[in-house]
Amino acid sequence: MVAARLALTHRIGRFLGHYLDGNFIGPRSELPEGTASVRVRRYRELGQGIDSEQLTIKIAANYVSDRKVDLAAPQVEIRGLISDRLLVHHKLIEIDRSQYDLRKVKERPFFSPISLHPRYARAVVNMTGAKAGDRVLDPFCGTGGLLIEAAMLGMKVYGSDLSPEMIEGCAQNLEHFGLKADRLEAIDVGKAAEVFGEVDGVASDPPYGRSTSTNREALDSLYSRSLVVMAQTVRADGRLCMVFPRDVVIPENLVLEERHDQRVHRSLSRYYMVLRRR
Repeated sequence: MVAARLALTHRIGRFLGHYLDGNFIGPRSELPEGTASVRVRRYRELGQGIDSEQLTIKIAANYVSDRKVDLAAPQVEIRGLISDRLLVHHKLIEIDRSQYDLRKVKERPFFSPISLHPRYARAVVNMTGAKAGDRVLDPFCGTGGLLIEAAMLGMKVYGSDLSPEMIEGCAQNLEHFGLKADRLEAIDVGKAAEVFGEVDGVASDPPYGRSTSTNREALDSLYSRSLVVMAQTVRADGRLCMVFPRDVVIPENLVLEERHDQRVHRSLSRYYMVLRRR
């Protein structure tokens, strides 16, 4: 089920319609019986000219005027999200995001402070499009955060790292969560295609420099070289989702399908790039 894979999503709902310039646009949908609540929130600083209280009243009048209100445990929950307009949905599923905190760096027996939060690691794995049973490779696996998320989704996981210590720690972390990699190797990224053969997807967060180990190789060179090798390793139409701290040169046999920018702090931004092999 898709809800079991999601990490950055708060809830899943059925879209009911939207309010634009005070008018509701959308079909009158039937809702299940039971008590109800209506909640409206603003996305960041958008829609400052929209009166959330008045819209809450309008939504209630349109959908739940004949129902008993229960704000604590409603059987039917209508949600509104204010952006440039008000989007309305009937909440179906609340995503348990707290589960990912149980796999944070400090909860692992072997850890490095430089690691993606499990929620972002899961998102990276999801963006490869890989399914249960698919072969997923992380050529810079480090302590195994991405491989943990892929293995939890039933994928066959393969990892490599230049550091034998990291490979040992990665195996330890996987075992801690009752998981196991199909193969882990302490090798340079340039040998990945030769060692692992063809894979269905690549999920990776390469080193950013400073306290990370690059064997003194310049980052631009390492990123360029890794993309060339990953384009040889992933199957045709397979996807890579790789995280870089800067723009990179993309080989001709890879197509950039998505890019999502995340500002971490003043001196670090992450670029989540989804690339498909031609």
